[in-house]
Amino acid sequence: MIDGSFFVGSDAKLHLLRADHAGIAMLDVSEDGKLSNRRNLDTYLNAWTEGPGLFYKDGYYYLTYCGNNLISKGYRVACAVSKRFDRDFKVSLNDPLIISTMCGFTAFGHNSNVLGPDLDSWYCIYHVHEEKDTDFKPRRFFVDRLNFSGRLVHLGISDFAHKVPARPDFETFEPLKDFILTDGLLFSRAVTDTRFTFETSFSGVDTSIIVGTKDNDVRYVVTFGAQELTITETVNNLVSVRRLPLHFNFIYEHTVRIVNGDTYAELLIDNAPLTLLPVVSNVKIGFKNYSTIKYTALSKYAAGSSNLDYPAVIPGMLSVTMINRASELILCPTDEIYEKTLKEDKYTYIAGEKGKYSLFMYAKISDKVKLLINSKVVTLTKTPSEYDYTSYYLGDFDLGTEGTIIISLLEGAVTYKFINVCKYVPLEVQNNFIKVRQQLKPNLETDSYYLEKELMGSFDISVTFKLETLKPYDVFGIILNSHQYSNKYFQARYPLLGYLVGFEGPLLIVDRFNYGKKRIYDRPLDINPGVLYTLRATFNNGLFNVYVDDTLYITTTVSDVAALGGFGLYSSLGTNIKFGPIHNLKATRKEGKK
Repeated sequence: MIDGSFFVGSDAKLHLLRADHAGIAMLDVSEDGKLSNRRNLDTYLNAWTEGPGLFYKDGYYYLTYCGNNLISKGYRVACAVSKRFDRDFKVSLNDPLIISTMCGFTAFGHNSNVLGPDLDSWYCIYHVHEEKDTDFKPRRFFVDRLNFSGRLVHLGISDFAHKVPARPDFETFEPLKDFILTDGLLFSRAVTDTRFTFETSFSGVDTSIIVGTKDNDVRYVVTFGAQELTITETVNNLVSVRRLPLHFNFIYEHTVRIVNGDTYAELLIDNAPLTLLPVVSNVKIGFKNYSTIKYTALSKYAAGSSNLDYPAVIPGMLSVTMINRASELILCPTDEIYEKTLKEDKYTYIAGEKGKYSLFMYAKISDKVKLLINSKVVTLTKTPSEYDYTSYYLGDFDLGTEGTIIISLLEGAVTYKFINVCKYVPLEVQNNFIKVRQQLKPNLETDSYYLEKELMGSFDISVTFKLETLKPYDVFGIILNSHQYSNKYFQARYPLLGYLVGFEGPLLIVDRFNYGKKRIYDRPLDINPGVLYTLRATFNNGLFNVYVDDTLYITTTVSDVAALGGFGLYSSLGTNIKFGPIHNLKATRKEGKK
């Protein structure tokens, strides 16, 4: 078992995360270094899973991990989120967090997550393979800023320079020299903003952190005793005292952080949340009964407010927390992702190269909506769906290496959570089918894929097929929205992202491919060997229609994050089938042909 990483939980205890054959495992670490209580966190990438990293931010625990084979282009990073550090993790909506199989750098993975110097931003540091025409693929490392929107965490992958993280507004390695001593109290010269994060490292039992006004009137004091944490608050000359058990031993050095946001403040020790504190603003911070104080810093950012000062990296997501503080937004109760009503929103961005980008909006809309996006009028019609939210294709836009995307509401109503910005990348045709007289036959010794290189925002695909035999576990059909393909030894089965519309034995199915396979919809439908059938699938703004011989059998919707993709065919190992030519009916109709 490999890839151990440590984490201090809200229980004030040390825990070890590690790779495991069944996903990521967590163990407790005793005072004398012994491991116990191994449990699995239900974070698994359908094959070998490794590289766990866990951190806390603004009410949520974020667990990142990677798999399956570092020499595969499909090596990737996933993210799961929970309000508890040791259970109930749910995979993020945009899973996987990091993947790329189609550019000059591939095999993105094995990340570490670190708090940025502004004390509010988090950065993901991960390695990649540089694709060269040599047997040896050099490794590089990338550093990208993570963005948070409740349970949603995302980043824009960049192989280009972008904005350097800000230093704190105040920092010192010699607080005793740079603070002001007044009546035995050591106060900072700087006054905080309405939001702030204060961080210090120290040792010494009974050391107190003091938060007071610019006139040195005390608002509250946090005292770190031998076994007890004491919070003394003064409001209108009334004093209240709150005591909590303290399991951290301040004989040793610990890092203490106070995060003071718009609506809440909290105290963290070694990045473990301990308790809530009074919300204050425009105050000084200092010490009392101090013993050893080391690095100390004060930042104007807190609770994700730094999002507003960094441009988005595209391709990537434009989430609503990039243009609004969390306190100004609504946290959707169904998925705990922030949402907002669209009026006129402006997103600044940077990109590695200029060119054509496709935009998808994850939104709920009225029956008909008209938008203005960078001087282009876009009309949307509501998708009939059991989901409130789905991804709407906004069109293609020419974007430079830096600029602003402005989206305005002209007609109707839109509530949205983010915009996914995708880059057109030429796909290589993948084919391990055998072509015989205009027909495609699968390689019976392996799963067979035919992936077309054309990219588009919606699909209308048709193909004929004839089975020689039909076994209960034969799987075959049309692949839609295919991207990030990487067929490599030790990789998970179904090594791509996209959808499968077709058959599994006697079931007509719609499945999602995500380096694994998840059922979206199925229904029984008898098909017979030796009979020629036509399978047709359409997809637009999350809506699937599936036809067999021109009869509509399935209508269903998905609420996944939309991305660019192609189309093709799939046949599982041992399926004895012949496909006729695959037809892109949408493209044919665009050309005005019959």
